[in-house]
Formats: sequence, C-alpha cells, structure tokens
Amino acid sequence: MLFESLDKIRRGTLLSAILLIALGIIIMICPVSYIDSLILAFGYGLVIVCIVMLLEFFTSKNMLVEYMNLIVALGLGIVGLCVLLFRDDVMTTLAGLSSFLLLLHGIFTLRFSVTYGKRSGKKTWWVFALLGCILIACAVILFFNPWWNTPDMLVKVIGVAVFFSASVSVIRLIWAWPRTTTAEEKGGEAHA
Repeated sequence: MLFESLDKIRRGTLLSAILLIALGIIIMICPVSYIDSLILAFGYGLVIVCIVMLLEFFTSKNMLVEYMNLIVALGLGIVGLCVLLFRDDVMTTLAGLSSFLLLLHGIFTLRFSVTYGKRSGKKTWWVFALLGCILIACAVILFFNPWWNTPDMLVKVIGVAVFFSASVSVIRLIWAWPRTTTAEEKGGEAHA
C-alpha cells in the first residue's frame, strides 16, 4: 500500500515535470499576439485540473495523500479563478506567483541536497545545492523584475524559469531514483 502511494507520487512528479517543461517551451515560443489567449488557457487549464483532482478525491479511499491533493486542488482552483477574473493585472501577479513557486522549489532543492544528497554519500550532492541557490536567485530576480517591463519579455522570462525549474525536478528525480544492481556488480562486490 505504501509502495503503491510512492509509485503514484513518483509518476505524478515525473508527469508534472514533463508537462512543465512543455509549458515552459510553449511560453518561450509564444508570439506576443497570443499572450492573452495563453493567459485564458492557463486559467481554464487550472480550473479543469482542479475539477479533475476534486473528482479524484471524491472517488478515492481518502488517505493522507488524497487530502494533500485536495488542498493542492483547491489552491489551483483559486489561482485559476483569479487568473480568469483579473486578466488585466495577471502578468504582474503571474510573475509574483512564479517567483514565489521558484523560491519554494529552490528552498526544497537546497534542503534535498543537504538532507538526502549529502547523507546518501553520493559525491554529486553539491550540484543540487548549487541548483537550489540558482533557483532562489532566479526567484528574487523575477520578483523584483528590474529589466523587463513589457508583457512579451516577462512571459519569456517566466517560460525560461518554468523550464529551468521543471528540468531541475527531472534531474533530481533521475538522481534519486533507486538503482538496482546487476548480477555482474553483485559478483564484483562479492569478489572484492
């Protein structure tokens, strides 16, 4: 039961990271004339994801993971409704929201590198500490927004930030994926 939940979380993390990478690429190549349509699609997409997650919650066994998904679903629904209702100010709000999410992801990655990466004995744990610091720096730069004042440039910067954040998630997931040892490696360890 626990391993099924962990597999579900792992699949969900991988799927969300792949979707965020695709979203980052779409945002980066989106022409200026389609920014309003992209914002509407984003708002409707969040509302649809919220509805799907709510329906999944009502049909589930109501375990702790499902309650956490319910909280995430309600948050996504509120953000989606805010995007749809306040379209005029959505670019600055989206930049603030993106910077907040980048900050959280950077802190999580930094904590992951220290608590899991360093303790696991892998020599590359410091890469995630560096990536966490880069994510935090990107969040601060995006929040204070010193260089881009046009909606087109702001959308491109948000797209790059989403792409980078999702790429860090995929790298972290691949790095932390448990490795199975082959028969040759087991034989080599036995001889050593």
